[in-house]
This record gives sequence, C-alpha cells and structure tokens, in this order.
Amino acid sequence: MITKAEGPDESLALGTGADPVLASYYRLMRLKRLYRQGWLKRGVPAELCESVAEHSFGTALLALLVAGQGSAGGIDGARAALMALVHELGESYAGDITPVDGISKEEKRELERASILRALEGHPDAEWFLGLWEEFEECASPEARFVRELDRLEMGLQAALHGAEGQPGMLEFYESARRTVREPRLRALLEAAIEAAGAAAGAPEGS
Repeated sequence: MITKAEGPDESLALGTGADPVLASYYRLMRLKRLYRQGWLKRGVPAELCESVAEHSFGTALLALLVAGQGSAGGIDGARAALMALVHELGESYAGDITPVDGISKEEKRELERASILRALEGHPDAEWFLGLWEEFEECASPEARFVRELDRLEMGLQAALHGAEGQPGMLEFYESARRTVREPRLRALLEAAIEAAGAAAGAPEGS
C-alpha cells in the first residue's frame, strides 16, 4: 500500500481566502508528513525515517555543496538546487510510489503531474514549477542529469547513516545508488560514506 500524507492542509488552504501562495504552501507541506516508503518497507522504524521533504532538502543541499552557487563543470549549481527542491513535489498527493507498488512509470508520472497541478492550483507560477519538474523527469539538461545522480546519492548517504547505526539491510540501497551515481566526485562521496558506515558499525556490509 502506498502511504500518503494526511493533515489539515486542504482545510487550511481553503481558509486562507484562496491566497494562491499560502494555499500552495499548505498543500505542499504534506511532504513533511510523508515518510520515504523504501525505508519503511525494509524495516526502518518510522521514528528514524526521513520525510520526502527532508530528502528534497538533502538533495538540494548536496547540489549547493558540490556545485556551489555558480557554474561548475558545466552545471549551474543554483538551478540544480531549485530542481532538487521541486523534484518530489509530485508526491504531495500521489504518495511515495516505489517500484514494488506495481505502478508503471507512465502511470506514476501522470499521477505525480496531476499532483503538482493540484498542489499549485491558482498559483501564477504553476507552469514554471511544472516545467522544472518535467525537465528533471526527462533528464533534459545537464542539471537534470546531475540532480538525478544526487537524488540517488542522497539515498545512499541516508542508507549509510542507517547502516552506521546498526540498521540491517542497507546493502541493496548501496547497490541501487551505485547503479546510478557515476560522476566521479559524487561516486567518491558515496563510497566514502559506505566505507565510513561499515567502520562505524563494525560490519562488512557494503564493503
């Protein structure tokens, strides 16, 4: 079952006098209450799970930490950070759909696109947000491809944190991240985190 965020976001949005900024804010803040399902389905306790909003923040922070505020290696760091912030907005109403949920990539994309439009209904820049999200989805720019790797890197780094704390079953997350994270600098960060996690936990997993 796909877990979706719950909360008073709709009633608060309707009670704002239909101010589009405030309404959109409350709708998108559902992501603060939506746990990342991959962790839950692998037995990570809910109290240790990150929310989708936390994941998006971590990905955006990585974009700035790696690429900086300007253009480095052909990547516009500021644009990449913006894309990282919006790359999961589609989960605000669609939920965190994982590969084991039996939903095709095409259906997932349509559900998430509709979710963004619902969350940003009435906002004057809704199409700009949607365009940035679609650029990420289509890997249509160097920044989009960079954020795609950062998305998986952030997952791998979170897995390393869980592994260092003794949480079992992190190897599959390491391997998933390794399949996507190819850029040398990002791959080095991933491998350093996995190595540190193994040393902290005193276990060979991931080595």
